[in-house]
Amino acid sequence: MSSKVRKVCLASDNWSPAHPLVMKAIEEANDDFAPSYGGDRWTEEAQSVIQKAFKRSCKVFVVPCGTGANIFGLSLGLRRSESVICTDIAHINYQESGASEALLGCKLITIPHENGKVVPELLIAKIRRERAFGMHSTNPRILSITQPTEIGTVYTPEELITLSKICKEEKLLLHVDGSRFYNAAVSLQLPLADMVHGVDMLSLGGTKNGLMGAESLVIFHPDLQEGSGHLHKQNLQLMSKMRYLSAQYIAFFKNDLWHALAREANQRAKEIATLVKSTPSLSLSYPVETNQIFFTAPPAWIPKIQERVACHLWDSSKQELRWIASWNTSEEDVGSLRMIIQEMMR
Repeated sequence: MSSKVRKVCLASDNWSPAHPLVMKAIEEANDDFAPSYGGDRWTEEAQSVIQKAFKRSCKVFVVPCGTGANIFGLSLGLRRSESVICTDIAHINYQESGASEALLGCKLITIPHENGKVVPELLIAKIRRERAFGMHSTNPRILSITQPTEIGTVYTPEELITLSKICKEEKLLLHVDGSRFYNAAVSLQLPLADMVHGVDMLSLGGTKNGLMGAESLVIFHPDLQEGSGHLHKQNLQLMSKMRYLSAQYIAFFKNDLWHALAREANQRAKEIATLVKSTPSLSLSYPVETNQIFFTAPPAWIPKIQERVACHLWDSSKQELRWIASWNTSEEDVGSLRMIIQEMMR
C-alpha cells in the first residue's frame, strides 16, 4: 500500500481539535482577575445565549464533561428507590462505567432498542412490569433517551412528542443525553428551540462539536431548578475558573458556529456512507442520519482498514466497524478513504 496516503482519523469526534475561534475565546478570557465558581461575566453571558437559543425559561449550568452532566441531571429528579429507563445501548448504561448506579444508587432498567430508539410500546410494558410488585421493585421515575442515538439515528419531533406524552401520563421525567445534539438539529433542519418538546432536562454537548472540555446541563422543568446550584457543586461539576468553559459557548453560539460545525460533520458522514454503500464487500448497519457510520466488513479487511484509518472495531461478533466524522473531517479525508477502498478491492 502506498505510504503517501495520510492516515484518516474517524475514531471519534472526541479526537478532533477544538475550533480556532473557541481557542481564541479561551485566550481572550484569560485576562486579569475574574470572580470564581461561575460569578464571572463569561458564565452569565453563556447562560444567556443558551437560554435565547432555546427560547424558553430554563436554568443553565456549564460543566466539564458529559458523564458529569448526565449524573447531575439524573440526580435532580431521583430518590434512591426510583429508577431510570433507557435503551440497552444507552450511553449511561454501557459507556459510563456504571456511574449512575455507583454515584446515584439507582437502578437502570433497559429495554431493547429499535434503530437506537425507545419503542413506545416496550416502554409502557416495562413501566407496567416494574410497577407490578409495588415496594418489591423500583418506581420508574426518569426516561433517558439519547439524541441522536448511540448509532447516529435521530428522534423526529413526532417521536419525541409521543415519548413525552407517555412520560407525562406515567409521571416520568424526560432526560435527553445530547452530546451530539447539534448534529441531530442539523439533520432535522430544526432550530434548537424546536428540539426539546416535553423535555425536562438536557445534557447539552459541546466537546464533540468543537469545544474543549465544555458541556452543559439545561433544566427546563421549574420544579427541578430548586437546589440545583448545590447539586452542581455536590456532583463535582462546578469549576473554580468557570470562565474558561463558559467563554467557549459564547464563541460557539455566535453566528451559529455550532450549526456550521455540525453541518460539516454530517455532510462528510453522508459522503462516507455513499462510499460504503457503493462497495459490495461493505454493508451499512444502520441509516446514516448524523455523523456516525456503522458498517460490516470482511474479516480480512478489518486490520487493513485500521492500518490506514483510525477507528474502532465496534462489534467483533458481527465484524462491525464504527467511523465518526468530525467538524474538521475534510473532503481530502473522504478522497483518501475512496483510494483506500479502491486499493482493497483490487
